[in-house]
Amino acid sequence: MVGNAGPGNSISNGAHLLRTALREWGYRAEIYAETVSPASSWGTVLPFRRYRPSSGDLLIVHYSHASALTDYVRTLDVPVLLVYHNITPPHFFTGVNPELVQITTRGYEQLSALCARTVCAVAVSEFNRHDLAAAGYSRIEVIPVIMPERLGQVSPDPQVCARLASGVNLLSVGRVAPNKYFEDVIKVFFYYHQIEPQARLFLVGGVSNTQPYVAWLRDFVTWLGLDGCVTFTGHISDAALSAYYRGADTFLCMSEHEGFGIPLVESMRFDVPLIAYAAAAVPETLGGAGVLATEKHFPVIAELVHLLQTDENLRARIIARQQARARDFAPERTLARFRALLEKIAAELQ
Repeated sequence: MVGNAGPGNSISNGAHLLRTALREWGYRAEIYAETVSPASSWGTVLPFRRYRPSSGDLLIVHYSHASALTDYVRTLDVPVLLVYHNITPPHFFTGVNPELVQITTRGYEQLSALCARTVCAVAVSEFNRHDLAAAGYSRIEVIPVIMPERLGQVSPDPQVCARLASGVNLLSVGRVAPNKYFEDVIKVFFYYHQIEPQARLFLVGGVSNTQPYVAWLRDFVTWLGLDGCVTFTGHISDAALSAYYRGADTFLCMSEHEGFGIPLVESMRFDVPLIAYAAAAVPETLGGAGVLATEKHFPVIAELVHLLQTDENLRARIIARQQARARDFAPERTLARFRALLEKIAAELQ
């Protein structure tokens, strides 16, 4: 069960890959969702209320927020394997979106309420394990996000490729929300732009639900005199995203709350050297790869960006380490760990 089944959603992309694997392993498997995008090309995805328990079922629930779907799960007499993708703490949305404050607050409450129904909880990071333990879960396994490698096989959008063909391109990917601290990415770019005036910054991610924050960021860009150098792309296609990764020279992440960090892995897969702030699950996702900043000293980080552009040996070493780390998240490795856990749970439930 997932909240939204459609393209561009990392949770549902992983669920699709898992369903395919489950069927290959001999299980009966379906995807049930609260909302289904008309652009979905996955085959059959069923509305979650169509689900009816059968003998021997195990319900895999991907959890990232409170919803009618999880309310429904609580009414079912069926064992649950909960996959916890993290909830952004409510305080990040105070003054930005009161509805998101309520949704995330309820998300933590509902997380605790699902504990009694859950036979095992999977945290996608050690960082997320702490949330589950605080919510009352005792049996917790840590297995990374199941990340398909399809994005690297998508043909890049030629218009985006042409836009990125010259100059130095800095990239940051993620929904434009306060926990991502895009203002700090912009501050790094401000200092780097003084070193390399032809540089550009691309902030790739959806801008819905956080409009006051987005408007403030745009005003901040103007105040710094960076209009025309900073682009907010909004939600984009996989073809465009592939092009942005392929055309990026450095990836920046100044986020202070990440339950895992999918764009970090994607940038490593595309051989984009990255610099990230050491917060939440970012250090464990990187696992020693990339460049980890323990302080937000923006002029120094800008110098690091310049160093990655000018020191070819350093850049090559960083990319090589990232390539090795990215292989740790190969879907076949993650699926093998998931399969071992499922077989253990299935044996216990017989």
